[in-house]
This record gives sequence, structure tokens and C-alpha cells, in this order.
Amino acid sequence: MDDEKAVTIANTHVPDKLYGYGLQVRQMLYELLNCGIDCVVSVEKFDDVGVENGNEKIAIQTKSALSDRNPVSDRAVDLWKTLYNWLIALKEGELPLDSTIFTLVINVNKSGNIVTWLNQVCDEKESEEVYQKIRDVFTGEDGKYIEQSDSINHYIVSFLAEENKKYALYIIEKFKLVVIGEGHTDKLYDEFRAKTYLPSDIQLLVFDKMLGWIDKTTALQMESGQVMQITKKSFNNELILTQTLVNQNKSLVELAPSPTKAEIELQQNEYKTYIRQLQIIDLDYDAQLTAINDYLKAFANRTMWAVKGDINEEILQNYYKDLEGRWKTKKNIIEMDKDEWEEAKRGRYLYYKCQDEDVNMGVIVTPRSFKNGCYHELADQQQIGWHPNYKEKLKEDEKDV
Repeated sequence: MDDEKAVTIANTHVPDKLYGYGLQVRQMLYELLNCGIDCVVSVEKFDDVGVENGNEKIAIQTKSALSDRNPVSDRAVDLWKTLYNWLIALKEGELPLDSTIFTLVINVNKSGNIVTWLNQVCDEKESEEVYQKIRDVFTGEDGKYIEQSDSINHYIVSFLAEENKKYALYIIEKFKLVVIGEGHTDKLYDEFRAKTYLPSDIQLLVFDKMLGWIDKTTALQMESGQVMQITKKSFNNELILTQTLVNQNKSLVELAPSPTKAEIELQQNEYKTYIRQLQIIDLDYDAQLTAINDYLKAFANRTMWAVKGDINEEILQNYYKDLEGRWKTKKNIIEMDKDEWEEAKRGRYLYYKCQDEDVNMGVIVTPRSFKNGCYHELADQQQIGWHPNYKEKLKEDEKDV
């Protein structure tokens, strides 16, 4: 008895079934990545996976095979059951005869004569030719049908029945085979990266979270008796939210080395505007050296982060605008609150207030030295200044040189 139980359990192909469900979830993600904004992608609604946009339906059967079996051989149960189910769905009106596409997705590099013929059809004429070729496979020289195994006989007989011919011809014309082959998850990840354009360091985490979200969403829908489906719009919203949440824990790491003595001396010898801005508010020499370090490291970090894809020009320009806006607000407050102070002191106060504040790129955490270096970049371009009359002071300074 124990031996019989062992054989029975072994023959249920539990790994195949579990993988098959996972294949549906992954196929759902693929369709959500590639469908139009008004589409709905479903599981077990009118097929394993379905896509509908109001005008058209795509019925997708997913077949997995972790073993050596071929789900699309000429007499495979998987193939003929799929064709039969599509035929019945058309016949009973569940799928529209004039606006349905049929896709068979398999995860193994397998094929067969019949499925190859089906996949090559482009029009009604070719559909008729393939239909006849399929009939020839299952009929003898006398033209009579050759009985097949009990597992497929009913499916083939129904598909080739004269009263079902128009449905069979339509399926043949609208059939598409997708062979995923090995490494399905890796291929799906490549598709995800290509379609979402996320920063490289968060792509895998967001990918895993979106797969989990699809799995959880459809499971909860099933448990509550709802149709398991996700709209493209809700998918996009969840993708944006997930990216935001992941990015909240994202910090830009300093990659630039400390400037050399020669690099610092070159900045001083060039008498850079941002250094002159510090001198006209009487900032001490050590503070000027710190500013030069921050300026040079910020420039190097910007370049390296851009190459890595961590930031882009739009993010950087928005960051500069944020810094300039914060500088202006602090400057106005100081002008009202500290108007009795002499100008250089007000300038130092404004400088240190800006230095002391952490400013991030939206949800991306940035090192304080980078923020300070960006302030010096703006000061070098004279978009901001520390002295209340920094532009006039800089002009005077130029006359004295």
C-alpha cells in the first residue's frame, strides 16, 4: 500500500504544477509590461492568462515541463487539450470569433510538425492548407479517421469535425507559439529592465517586489471570489510606488577620492569665483580648504554617479533649483532678522546655515559634502552668493586684481 501511495504521489508532477502556476504569474508580468494603457491582464478568467483592451482578446495558454516531456508534440495531450478548449470557447461565445488571438507559451525548447505548421500560418488560405495537413496526419489512405489514444481522441475528433471547421480554421490562422526555453526568469528580468528604465542598483529589488505583488494581488482576489485581473494603470501605479519606497532607502555613496594637494593648489591659483565668494565674507583659510575639497569631490561624484545611472541631468538640475530656492529663502530671512549685522557677518551666517542643512535629491539621500560642493558650483557661476552684495563685491575684487 505504501508503495502504491509513493507511485501515485510521484506521478502527480507536483514540481511541474507549482512551476506552471509560477509561469502564469511571470507571463502576467510580461503582458503587463507590454500591453497598452487601457488593457486588463487576467489569470484563469478566459484562459491561463488573458489580455483584453475592449476591442480584442489574447487567450494565452502556458505550458511548463520540467521533465523531458514535449508539451507540443503531434500527439501531446497539452497541445490538443489547448486547441480543444479554444474551440469550445469560440463555439460557446466566450471568445469572439473575429477578435481573438491565441498564444501558446512553453518553457522548453520543444517542437512538433503540427505546432510548427500552425505557427507559420499568415492568412485564411494558409489556414485551409494546414487544416488539411492536420487531417492527413490522422486519416488513413481510405480517408477514414485513425483512432488515437483515449487521452487525445476526443479533442482531435472535435477539432476536425466538419461542424467545427470554421472555429478550427480561425484558431489556426490566429495561432502563435512562444518558446521561452531555459532561463525564463532571467529573460523576464531582461524584459523588465528594458521596459522600466530603473536605476541599475534597484532593478532586481523592484522586479522581485512586482512579481510578489502580482502573486499576492491575484491570490487575494481568488480568495474573495473576485476575478483575478490587474489593469495596466494599477500596475503602473504600483510600479511607481514600489520604486519610490525602494528609493527611500537609497543613498548615493561617495565614490570620489580626496583631492590631491596639486588639485587644491590649482583651484587657488586659478582664483576660482567660489573661492573669491568665500574671501569677501572673510571666511578663514581652513574653511576655504574644506570648500575646495567639497567642490572637487562633488564634481567627480556627479560624473561617476551619472555613468552608473544613479542620477541624470534632469535630477541634477532639479537639485540645483532646490538648493537655489533654499539659499534665497535663508537670505531673505537673514536680511530681515539680522539687518543690524555688518554685511560680511551676515554672509558668513548665510553660508553656514546652508552648509548645516541636509538636502536630498527627492527621496535619494546625498552626502552633505556633495550638497556643499553643489552650493559652491552655484556660487562659482554667481547664481548665488554669500555676501548681501556679492555681485558688486566680485566686480570690485576684479578691479583690484
